[in-house]
Amino acid sequence: MADIFSINRPVEYYQVDLTRKLSLPMVLNLAILCSRLQGEHLKIGYRETDRRGLGWVILQYDLKINRRPSLGETITIETKAGEWSSFFAMRGFLIKDEAGEVIIDIDSLWALIDLETRRMQKLPEDLVVPYGGDEVRRLSKMVKIDKIKDDEVEMTRPYQVRFLDIDGNRHVNNSKYLEWMLDVLPLDFVKDHEATAVTIRYENEVHYGHRVESQAILADNVSRHRVQKEDGIAAEAMITWDSVPNQISEDK
Repeated sequence: MADIFSINRPVEYYQVDLTRKLSLPMVLNLAILCSRLQGEHLKIGYRETDRRGLGWVILQYDLKINRRPSLGETITIETKAGEWSSFFAMRGFLIKDEAGEVIIDIDSLWALIDLETRRMQKLPEDLVVPYGGDEVRRLSKMVKIDKIKDDEVEMTRPYQVRFLDIDGNRHVNNSKYLEWMLDVLPLDFVKDHEATAVTIRYENEVHYGHRVESQAILADNVSRHRVQKEDGIAAEAMITWDSVPNQISEDK
């Protein structure tokens, strides 16, 4: 049976957006922090994967959001390994408030790559068994994203990949894609709406110096996104929103 690993953290000023709530990209960063610390606790963290020339990468996140925690709140981030197969592993995260209520529920899909060839590798048992998940032949399906057609694109914004967009796996950090996706939406919309569900899938790596374009369409409080490279799609996402008018007061 998989062990639950948890950390407690206050929501800091640099982690919130203009609503003074934990930003969506920072939700992903805190999940990664929790999983990294569990790996180090089990002595199979990034030092061991680096020694083998390997790196864990995320293929997809599915988030269900009851609410985002506010500046100054202390939250608990829990993680637990899920099913794993020859090449893929599932991992769950829960973010809880001070009363122990689940406010964000995350499922994630992971793979292991060779840092030089960038190819997926078969999961070594000694890097997955200690987490306690169940080995299966076929993993449970995750949320399917409705793809954007070229003639549907309503909003676009280009980006040049910077040095600080790159993480230790030598590619654009997974939270940066979500930043690009949110940035293309109208400010008035994101000020007056809260995301209740987010699915983001990573298709192809983006590296330093690449140029990408964030593209989106918005209809019926659902936004669909893709980050387009010159040679294909880097990432896709679907976000469901609820209207929350006047959530930003002038005295904040």
